[in-house]
Amino acid sequence: MLTKNKKIILIIVLIIILAGGLLAVKVWLWQGKLVNVKSIISQIFPLKEELPENVKQAVDNINNNPTDINSYLTVASYKRDKGQYEDAIKIYNAAIEIRPTDTLLLMNAAELYVRNKQYTEAEENYLKVIDTNPKWTNAYRNLAGLYRYNLQEKRTDIPKILELGLKNNEGMGVDAEFVGQLAVYYEDFGPKDKAIEYFEKLVVLDPTNETAKNTLERLKSGN
Repeated sequence: MLTKNKKIILIIVLIIILAGGLLAVKVWLWQGKLVNVKSIISQIFPLKEELPENVKQAVDNINNNPTDINSYLTVASYKRDKGQYEDAIKIYNAAIEIRPTDTLLLMNAAELYVRNKQYTEAEENYLKVIDTNPKWTNAYRNLAGLYRYNLQEKRTDIPKILELGLKNNEGMGVDAEFVGQLAVYYEDFGPKDKAIEYFEKLVVLDPTNETAKNTLERLKSGN
């Protein structure tokens, strides 16, 4: 029968083994990501392809150090400027494997998803940015625009997104802009009383906005 001291030692040994096992799994997964990144880059940039010197250097940097995020930005921008959006998206997604909550990477990939008409994927990236970096106001703007023009079946979610942006960025200089977008949304899609409510708020926030004043007057008059 194990004594109390032996039980304590056994528990400590088991904890050490378990911790070591978890660390080994993390290392294995991380190494797998690095190998995957290198494979993606080698497929997109075969050795025989002639590249500008800065792009060639960036490719070499990634192969030598797959955590060099600036090099991903360089090669992805090169592909984007050539109109090769799918390749650029693959590069950004490879970088996101390394830095899964990097706001710039997620936003840049989302922009390319929109250009490539992959609207659901763009939405996922914007929502992830809002979740991980709620002060990044462009994510709210772009997502509201995506719902208005591209994913119109989700148009009714626009007020929720803009109101969340207001809540998360109160006093950060975007109040008038987001309130104005809400006012225009309700002017276009109703109900009218909500449009009046937000135009009244906008006039308070931006007293020199004559367009808002005129629109408010028109809505109140029933036109």
